[in-house]
Amino acid sequence: MDQKVTSKKVIFTSFVVDILDVILNFSIAILSGSVIMLTQVLEGVSDLASSGFLLVGFARSRHKEDKMHPFGYGTEIYFWSLLSALVMFGLTSTLSFYFGWQRFFHPQPIKDVNIAIIILIITFFTNGYALFLSYRRLIKRRPIKHILRIFYRSSLIETKTTFTLDLMGVSASFLGSIALGIYIFTGDARLDGLGAMIIGIVLAFFAFFLILGIRELLIGKRASLETESKIKNAALEIDGVKDILDIKTLHLGSEKLLVNLFVHMRSRLGTRELEKLTDKIKDRIALEVPSAKYIQVELDTPRNS
Repeated sequence: MDQKVTSKKVIFTSFVVDILDVILNFSIAILSGSVIMLTQVLEGVSDLASSGFLLVGFARSRHKEDKMHPFGYGTEIYFWSLLSALVMFGLTSTLSFYFGWQRFFHPQPIKDVNIAIIILIITFFTNGYALFLSYRRLIKRRPIKHILRIFYRSSLIETKTTFTLDLMGVSASFLGSIALGIYIFTGDARLDGLGAMIIGIVLAFFAFFLILGIRELLIGKRASLETESKIKNAALEIDGVKDILDIKTLHLGSEKLLVNLFVHMRSRLGTRELEKLTDKIKDRIALEVPSAKYIQVELDTPRNS
C-alpha cells in the first residue's frame, strides 16, 4: 500500500493544496484585514513556488545518463529543493515576522474573524492530508518514534521538502486559528500581529532545519549505517566472499545510491569465476537495497596478508 505513494503524487498533491490555500486565504485576507491571514497567503505563495520548483527538479532529475553526466541527473533535485527551502526561509518567514511586527505595534480591528477561523480550519485539514501522504512515503512501515532519525537519514529529499512544506502549512493554520480564537475572547488586536510573528519564527525554524539536511546531501553524504550494513551482509551471503574490507557510499539523488565495495575473495579463483562472483554480488545488493543503482565491486586483499 505504501508503495503507491510516489514522489510525484506527494509533490503534485502539495502543489494543488497550495493553490487552494492561496485562493482561500487571499480572499479572506482582503475581507478581514487580518495580518495572520496575510501570513497565510505569503506561506501559501511560498509553498506554491517551492512545490513548483520541486516539480521541475523531479522532472529533470529523471533524465537518463549521458556522456556529460554518467551517473544521471539525480542530484539536480538537491538544487531545486535548496531553492524551495531558501524561498521559505528568506521570503515567507521574514515577511510574516515583519508584517506581524508592524501590526503588533499598530493594531487594527479584524473583520469577519469567524470566517477567517473557518478558512484556517479548512486549510489545516487540506495541508494535513498532504502531510499524511508525505509522512507515509517518508516513514513507510517503520515506527513513528524514529521519525526524526528517518527524516535526517532519508535521501528522499523531495518528500522531505514537501513534508516540511505541509508541516509548515498545518502549523501556520493551527497557530493562526489559536491566535484569532483568543482575539475573539479578549478583543486585543495585538494578538493578530503576535500570531503572525510566531508563525514567521516557526516557519524559519522548519526551513533552516531543511536547509541543513540539503547541505549534507549537496556536499556528498554517505548512506546510513543501517543501509551500509545491509549491503555488506548481502555481499557476504555470496559463496566465495571471505570479507568486506571497506565500503564507500554516496547519495546521487532521491533513492539513487552509489556503492563502492572492496571485497576479499576466496583464493585460487580464475578470472571468469571472479567475474561471475562480482555479478552475483551486484545482483544480491540490488535485490536487498533497491536504491543502490550504481554498484562497483573492487577486488582487494588485507594489507597484512
